Amino acid sequence: MISFEPLRELFVQRGITTYYLRNKCGNYNLDSKTIKRLMNDESVSTNTLNSLCNILDCDISKIVRFIPDSDTQDDSESFPNS
Repeated sequence: MISFEPLRELFVQRGITTYYLRNKCGNYNLDSKTIKRLMNDESVSTNTLNSLCNILDCDISKIVRFIPDSDTQDDSESFPNS
């Protein structure tokens, strides 16, 4: 699962509101549906991720976190770590 918890934490730290994301980001404005998807850890496009990195002037690792799906992990079919 991809979690946007780091993004939500960054919003709090920087005092960023959904109003700002919808109306004050110029070419990178996000629509309400996209913001709702981010707040609910739902899928978004790579274009949205690119916009967020530009808006926040940060690397993608500052806005997303990967959490392995517990129900799909099977040791017999897992790939070895690199």
